[in-house]
Amino acid sequence: MTEKLLACAKGSWQREIVRDLLRREEIGNPLAALRGRAKNYYLRYEESFNNLKDRIENTGAKLEYIPGIRGGVPTSKYRLVI
Repeated sequence: MTEKLLACAKGSWQREIVRDLLRREEIGNPLAALRGRAKNYYLRYEESFNNLKDRIENTGAKLEYIPGIRGGVPTSKYRLVI
């Protein structure tokens, strides 16, 4: 299953997200972690992350969304359920 999940990643940013999901129980919202010039491309990163979520869920795994404080997206987390 690990190989299938790593194959879902296209590019280094997505690969790092998948590795974090496999290593940890939960990860913080990767879009909230964008810094510097990457923030200028937020919508592209958001589209990239949504595509990654779709590919992960097509493998049979589930990416569970955990709302942040008062339902906030910036402090939200994700958990991989295999």
